Amino acid sequence: MKENYKLEKEYKIPFETFKKGYTAFQKKFIYPKTYIYTAIFIIIAVVFIAAVIEDKSQYIAYMLIVICIAMAVRQWYNPRKLRSELFDTVKAIGEPVYKIGVAKEYVDISTVNSNSVESKESEEASSYDDEEQYELPEKTRIQIDNDYDLLEYDEFFLLFSGKELFYIVPKSSFDEEELKIIRNTAKSH
Repeated sequence: MKENYKLEKEYKIPFETFKKGYTAFQKKFIYPKTYIYTAIFIIIAVVFIAAVIEDKSQYIAYMLIVICIAMAVRQWYNPRKLRSELFDTVKAIGEPVYKIGVAKEYVDISTVNSNSVESKESEEASSYDDEEQYELPEKTRIQIDNDYDLLEYDEFFLLFSGKELFYIVPKSSFDEEELKIIRNTAKSH
């Protein structure tokens, strides 16, 4: 079935663009919640510290202070650790080729091929069964509705569906007319 796209094009995401895009996503959706929880745990720790200053015999307060500080550090550290691990994974994968299709009511994004670095495991797997190929994920359809949002940065677009699903689309892969079509998806809903 032929899709009715206004724009259909293949592109790659350079690693530096991916880093900037994922960091922008975290700043928009992850860090605000993280900062709120970190502040809550620090405030609770301060309350327990005040209780200990008044009455030094409240030994459970010492334990609760340590737990609150540990939870605050965990809230602050986990997004940074996740980002670092994701960057390592993306760097190892390389630059797969993606395809975007922009229609009136939706945007399709799919992986065309994977330029992943071959590992020893993949070599062993291919020696067992040459007919079995790595299957690429099916295309993702992002409906242009109230959950859809598009943020534009200097080097890329972030396409969102809710707070969980996002895609980075580098501007360097598109000419000005194609960029205009992508920009207009934000105005479609």
